[in-house]
Amino acid sequence: TNALSDLLSTPSALTTQSHTLTSSLTALTHTSYPTFLSLHHTSTALLTSLSLFDTSLNCLINIALPALDDAARVFREKTGPEVIEGMPQKARVVLEQHDKLRDLLDVPVLIDTCVRNGLYAEALSLAAHAKSLSDDENATQGLPLQLVDSLQAKIASSLHSMQLILLNTLYEPARKLPAIWKAVQFLRRMKAIHEDELALVFISARIGCLRDALDGVERDAAGSTVEEREREIDRQADDVARFLKKYIDIWREGAYDLVTQYTTIFLDRSHAGARIAPPADEDAEASSYIIQQTLPSTLLELLLPTLRSYLERGYPHLAPLATQLAYCSSALACVGMDFRALLSPLISQSVIGGFARDVRLGVEHEWSGVLAKHVTSRPKPSASSMWLVATPNSVPAFKTLVLLPSNAPHSPPQVLTAFPPLAKMLNAYIRALNRLRRGHAYF
Repeated sequence: TNALSDLLSTPSALTTQSHTLTSSLTALTHTSYPTFLSLHHTSTALLTSLSLFDTSLNCLINIALPALDDAARVFREKTGPEVIEGMPQKARVVLEQHDKLRDLLDVPVLIDTCVRNGLYAEALSLAAHAKSLSDDENATQGLPLQLVDSLQAKIASSLHSMQLILLNTLYEPARKLPAIWKAVQFLRRMKAIHEDELALVFISARIGCLRDALDGVERDAAGSTVEEREREIDRQADDVARFLKKYIDIWREGAYDLVTQYTTIFLDRSHAGARIAPPADEDAEASSYIIQQTLPSTLLELLLPTLRSYLERGYPHLAPLATQLAYCSSALACVGMDFRALLSPLISQSVIGGFARDVRLGVEHEWSGVLAKHVTSRPKPSASSMWLVATPNSVPAFKTLVLLPSNAPHSPPQVLTAFPPLAKMLNAYIRALNRLRRGHAYF
């Protein structure tokens, strides 16, 4: 207990002490305010750090640790004792299959190299070897390997390139029967195209080559346009004859080679054993029959329209052209394509048209031209004695124009020289008849 005096003096003492503390705090605040500011910033940063730590700790507990636990469990499953015990067996299997895997890895590169160098038989052998190895590997493992599937895709790509190269061989004009037969045999071994489809590809390719060769001849015949070429052909029959001779020769060689190649490759029974898929059903036989029936007409469509257009224009050289066409028909008749019956109407029409043109030109140029010059083109017609007769003497009797029995049948009477216009006109007729006589064997 305290005395009453002490209790009464306590308020004043407390007040004095409060003022003293307030003064001290005020002085402390004025003298040490940087410390208070630093303490405030530090406490704020501490609270922020504690909040982030709490968030990170929650993520670690709720997310990271369960994921780590799952990963550890999976790792244990993959690297457990039972897995480790099976690894030597897998390594032993890999060592046993090492040679096969190495062969499979080398096959795509070898096949591509063989295709690039034209070793198609070796490429097909390697592809068959790779397929046998992949089949054996699948049987061993029970499931197809992804590596084997990838290698088979690369091999298929190389074989596709080989197929394109072989098909392109059929479109090369300079290729002859041995090279084409070899390309077709490889295509048959690849089993990529049916026999009838392969025959159609072959025919279309070779007809395309023949058409290109014939188009080249026609371009070389005359000018660059149709009008220039027609004017040139109408002006000079020699150019027409040279053009037709070269055109017929190229067509004969191309058509004969095409029919011979088709017969040897697709129809010759001696090569039937080399076919991969010979036509055995009725549809295949019908397709082959259609090809055989349409091939001659397709080839003749490349020749007959040109003959119809140009043969009459080369009428002065019709005899050698007809001989060349007869030889061409005889050559193709050896392979079952005789078209001589189609040539007779064309040659007959050309002979008739050419003879009529020669007679018409003889009348127009020799007789009508003289009449127009001396009779119709002058204001005052000339007397016939001035231009019709070439001798100043009296006109011979017309009975002398008759051939005497003693004269040769091909020798005209000398008295015709007294009538130049008549002699020129008759000479034009004789020239037309001589040309007709040279072509009478084909009329």
